[in-house]
Amino acid sequence: MNVPTRETDAAFTDLICADPQWVREEFDALISASFSEPPSPPRPTPPPVPPRPGHPSAPSWRPATVPVAAALPVARPAHGRQRSPPPPPENRDSLS
Repeated sequence: MNVPTRETDAAFTDLICADPQWVREEFDALISASFSEPPSPPRPTPPPVPPRPGHPSAPSWRPATVPVAAALPVARPAHGRQRSPPPPPENRDSLS
């Protein structure tokens, strides 16, 4: 952005903001045009559904009784298997 453009932008901003009443009226007009009426309230939460006979109930929000260490997966190495080293340079051509 060159200096004359900055000066022009500053002058335009000063002109727009010089009349606070005009700014408020324009803002109110934009808002009223965008939002004709307030939003409707959210719908109520439906009642809980009882479990069907013969099916287990939904899980509770109580913490699990399993110790945390038992719930964690067993750590495995990052790689799937150990790879052997590449063949020596003189044998690479014979393998291809």
